[in-house]
Amino acid sequence: MTHKEFVSELADRVGLTQAKTAELLDVLLETLCTQLAEGNSIAFQGFGLLEPKKKMERIIVNPATKQRFLVPPKISVSYRPSQNLKQTINNRSDE
Repeated sequence: MTHKEFVSELADRVGLTQAKTAELLDVLLETLCTQLAEGNSIAFQGFGLLEPKKKMERIIVNPATKQRFLVPPKISVSYRPSQNLKQTINNRSDE
């Protein structure tokens, strides 16, 4: 599903125009990004948990040249689906 298709589906379900729905979705995504960048976790009941994880600095080795590289620390986002979402997906795939 593309962004445009998602906005269209959401607009139909909520009863708003596609332009207004796209604007609300953009604000939602911007807020999510801001909160994650600040180190805050975000929990959606029935969907799951988004949380920033700090990865430590590490050394990797190129197996072909044996050259060592230092990978700087970084923050990534991890997602843990809720039990409810897992059950819904598993029930749909069984049909």
